Amino acid sequence: MKKIISLMLVLSVAFSALALAGCDDERRNEKQQSDTSSSTSSSKTVQKKKEEDKPMKVSVDENKPKISHEQLSQLNKKVLDAQETPKFTCKSENINAASISKDKSVTFIPKSNDDSYCKRLTSTFKLAAGSAGFDPANVKIATTDGSASSLSEALAKSVEDKTDAAILAGNINKDDIENAIEITQANGEEVFSAGSKGLGQSDYYVDYTVPINYQKAGELMTDWGIVKSNAKINALAINCTDSEISETVFSGFKAEFEKYVSSENGYCTTLNVKTSDIGSKLTDSVKKALTSDSNINYIFIFDEAAISDVVLAASQVNTKVRIIAAGASVEAFEAVESGNIEMLVASSYEWTAYAIVDYVLRVFGGLTLPAEQDVPLKIVTKEIIQKDVKSYDGPSYDGYHEICFGSDFVPGYSGLWNK
Repeated sequence: MKKIISLMLVLSVAFSALALAGCDDERRNEKQQSDTSSSTSSSKTVQKKKEEDKPMKVSVDENKPKISHEQLSQLNKKVLDAQETPKFTCKSENINAASISKDKSVTFIPKSNDDSYCKRLTSTFKLAAGSAGFDPANVKIATTDGSASSLSEALAKSVEDKTDAAILAGNINKDDIENAIEITQANGEEVFSAGSKGLGQSDYYVDYTVPINYQKAGELMTDWGIVKSNAKINALAINCTDSEISETVFSGFKAEFEKYVSSENGYCTTLNVKTSDIGSKLTDSVKKALTSDSNINYIFIFDEAAISDVVLAASQVNTKVRIIAAGASVEAFEAVESGNIEMLVASSYEWTAYAIVDYVLRVFGGLTLPAEQDVPLKIVTKEIIQKDVKSYDGPSYDGYHEICFGSDFVPGYSGLWNK
């Protein structure tokens, strides 16, 4: 009899767990449906498992006509426009940020506290959150070193601190911390992501993705190469298949390249690598590609971590190949300022920090979410840096990355938050 009663209790618990799981799934599905019913909704988790990474390549249509003079002129205008200091253009509704942020708490989790970009992103996030009305004591900053274990520990600490949201910032591979994210969500905390996914992409595992158009960086890289080569572009694309930002920027590059480039205009060879290859293995792979094809005239880098290895490879082959990249770190700016790369499509850590705060506020307030946050991209060259520095008349600064984008976003967001 005791065995029968024990068995009945076990079955009762099991069925209760299944029922609760079913309710959770139902609530999750309802939440996803409501959040994806509008074109202005956030990027919600639509599946829990990411598809296997597949090697990517860029195709050229042999039947496509060559780029026309009119198209070349249009691309040149895009390139020139992207060299200007951006203006704040956010069209979101005004909000009462102080009211929304009252008693709300967040844990900000950068990829690594040692990363130059994340350091500045973190300090600006704290500043922006304070100006939006968050109590400084309610803005927790995690200690991380880029490893999956430190990121998982940061999420566990956010659960322990009972913050309302955890914000993953920077180029974090969320495949490596899937379980930690799910545990955080199971404890009633919403997980945000910013800095690695673009528009319209599934951001696996997290609840909300701050929508920033990183695909445009890839488009501008293509446009620059086409214009500067006078539509004779033989490209080598370096794509890190397990880097979310590389995957995102590459998707924009691929779409733009295939849209405009015909077989008469050139071709693209794609070198698919892993982030673990960055170092001597990547240098050797790039050297091999350049040696086997002396017609390559442009190299495109979508994850800035690969810049130094690609520059080294090109210098050792003694080729005149031009290098362009996407990035936002101090090191990326230094690479273009020194002339090691021809052009950088840069994003602003300051502008990004304010955009993250704005998006979190709108989620907390249950407001309509923008389809795209106002985070501009800028084309940067050595000559543009020299021109901008010469004409700059503002306060002192440590490096060009601090003045590249101006400060139009500060009064812009302040105006939006003071309804």
